[in-house]
Amino acid sequence: MKYTLQIKTGDAEYRALRNIPKVIFSNSDFRVLVEITRGRKSKNDKIGDLQKRIDALGDFLDPSTFVFFDITSEESLSNKQIDELYEFQQGYANWVALFAKLHSQYPNAIPMLLVNDQDGGYVNFAKQIKTFTEKYNKIGYKIYPAIDADIIEEEIKIIKDNINNDTQLFVFYDQGYIVDGLIRIATTKAIDYLGKISSILESVHNVEYIFTSTSFPDSVTSLSGNMNGKIKCSEIFLYEQIANAITNINVSYSDYGSITPKRNDEAAYYSRGWTPRIDVPVISQQQIYYYRQKREKRDYADVYVDVASKCISDSLFPKNIDCWGVQTIKNAAAGLKPGATPSFWLSVRMNIFIVEQLKRLSIIQ
Repeated sequence: MKYTLQIKTGDAEYRALRNIPKVIFSNSDFRVLVEITRGRKSKNDKIGDLQKRIDALGDFLDPSTFVFFDITSEESLSNKQIDELYEFQQGYANWVALFAKLHSQYPNAIPMLLVNDQDGGYVNFAKQIKTFTEKYNKIGYKIYPAIDADIIEEEIKIIKDNINNDTQLFVFYDQGYIVDGLIRIATTKAIDYLGKISSILESVHNVEYIFTSTSFPDSVTSLSGNMNGKIKCSEIFLYEQIANAITNINVSYSDYGSITPKRNDEAAYYSRGWTPRIDVPVISQQQIYYYRQKREKRDYADVYVDVASKCISDSLFPKNIDCWGVQTIKNAAAGLKPGATPSFWLSVRMNIFIVEQLKRLSIIQ
């Protein structure tokens, strides 16, 4: 089985991935889709320079990593540099130039196609496809179910008409955040979309379809006000429903590593404080359990020690999983105070989640 992890270039993701053995990133069954976003703004970096985020990828990616590169379309994570990459003139020349630099660092890199709706007649979209096809003969394209089906079908036809017979095409269907109660609707729509697309691409010999979703919400309090609880990992069940229903094409698995696709500005979001919480993925049970505790007037680090103790006392705690995330919770429970911010503990959750998924899919032992 193949596993494609989708990440944004945020601090929490980077911390989680730096703490996964680098050799794992050289396994061709483990792929990473990197959605490039602006960096954190600061006094010395008022725009959140992209290059800093790109350079930091080398802390965990191996030169041989099977990696897709995409550019964020989220306005809150963009800056002037991002906007320039979406300029469609001369076949998205700015994006083509940046990807050439990325490919020189990561020879197995694959470009995701950018689409700007101001590109009349898709002239430059077609030119972008031809350029990437001629240079690399591998391209990726992402579908969002919120986009009108007619638009997607038109873009797919343009891709089909502008690639070579042996071009390797990766089609991502990105469901985004999925609510458990809407799985049936999401399944039906995904099957319909993928069926139509695969019909258009029937004559294209080398196509891989990849289904992505996540079930972790942007706020746990939106699900429950309790101080502990469980969140179902619906992305696994949803993928299995779709993969089993579509028999004429192969669909591989992808997720966001337990992180919601939509992001908050962390500094603003937590400016009034937060309730310390630790989340523990247990993929064998297709769930994530959590404990939290009010800070009151104590230091955050001390409260996280108490929360970690509750986590490891739970019968579900994956004590036999050998990874940084599990060890960090054990260390916190022992009073070592490894981290005291939501971002740090998000990294812990993500690290455990990824390692457990790699084990579930038999990519690692």
